[in-house]
Amino acid sequence: MSELYKTLAVNDSKMEDETRIEGEWKIKVASPTSNQEGANPEQFMGMAWATCLNKTVQALMKARSRDNESRVRVEVTLHPQPETKGLYFAMRAFVAVEGLEMDKVEQLAEQAHRRCPVSKLIQANEHVFVEVEAY
Repeated sequence: MSELYKTLAVNDSKMEDETRIEGEWKIKVASPTSNQEGANPEQFMGMAWATCLNKTVQALMKARSRDNESRVRVEVTLHPQPETKGLYFAMRAFVAVEGLEMDKVEQLAEQAHRRCPVSKLIQANEHVFVEVEAY
């Protein structure tokens, strides 16, 4: 299988409050449950899915010769998982397309969720949802 793009993200114990993209840039990170300043995994997941899903919506619209504005908002929540003494993410995407009927937005959102690479990573998770909303 050929690669279209590859990146390497690194977080190590030497730089516990920093994550970097090897050879490019770094960002300060912190737990969402701490009072420290920094981005957290929930934010990264939300940004990744919102960006990818919206770009997929736009690609599907372009294939239909439409240029409506679109927006994807992603809510990520962190929950305790008592049975494993761990944690899990719940993610909910809200898809909106300007000037398109809600049933058409729903069809488009479903298609985009099936095609989006980030959606493919997370869609089997029982805590992942895609909804539509007015633009």
